[in-house]
Amino acid sequence: MAKTPSSNVAKTPSSKAKSSKSALAVSAGHSPARLDEDRIRERAYGIWIAEGRPHGRELAHWQRAHHELQREA
Repeated sequence: MAKTPSSNVAKTPSSKAKSSKSALAVSAGHSPARLDEDRIRERAYGIWIAEGRPHGRELAHWQRAHHELQREA
């Protein structure tokens, strides 16, 4: 039986999609903390892709994404 890719892997949307996604999340009642978590997840995913999709670096990617977003704020 063939394995299928996980459906919970975030994909990095365009900036237009990000702004509409954020607006939808706020109107749907998501907290700002949840929006931050989504942004960190998206950034960490981009870092993972850029580094060649290595295994076992999830925490390092999450921390780097969090740090980068804090610097941008």
